[in-house]
Amino acid sequence: MPDENLWNTFFHPVEILNLMEINEEVNLLLDIGCGYGTFLFPASKIVKKTIGIDIENQMIDYCKNQINKNGYENIELIAGDISQDKTVEVLKPVLNQIDYITLFNILHCEEPVKLLESVYKILNIYGKIGVIHWKFENTPRGPSMEIRPKPEEIIEWAKIAGFVLNKQIDLPPHHYGLTFIKQRRMA
Repeated sequence: MPDENLWNTFFHPVEILNLMEINEEVNLLLDIGCGYGTFLFPASKIVKKTIGIDIENQMIDYCKNQINKNGYENIELIAGDISQDKTVEVLKPVLNQIDYITLFNILHCEEPVKLLESVYKILNIYGKIGVIHWKFENTPRGPSMEIRPKPEEIIEWAKIAGFVLNKQIDLPPHHYGLTFIKQRRMA
């Protein structure tokens, strides 16, 4: 992660959350790869409960300090990888209650379909996911172009995992957004 002050110049979190359909109708939001809490903290002021997950203990510690400093009461933090069973085990008490999952700037990972399939399993039956990522152009940050996904790729990966595209959004100057709905699978 870059320096927090630099990182925060790339986003307008409240505006992005609004465009990504994160509103008071969301009961439980899971922010995967929560980092500095750029979206986690503003989302906690909108939704009933938020859970932030990050694989880096340093980011979890940073968010814990912010929670204590600012008195947030509806945020839970988990250090872990959502693709791992032990992390999913920690989420067991809320598995059928998660109705929105954010995957912001993380789908350049090694196994994006596996990540999306993991998300599909823990999202409630009518759940939604929001994805934002760096545009496929020269930007001041973001992953290398070799691993930076284009919107069409993410749409295809999400379809394989069982999601249907709900909305595609331009998030100037450096990002795009996609929202997906969990498609019910026939038994």
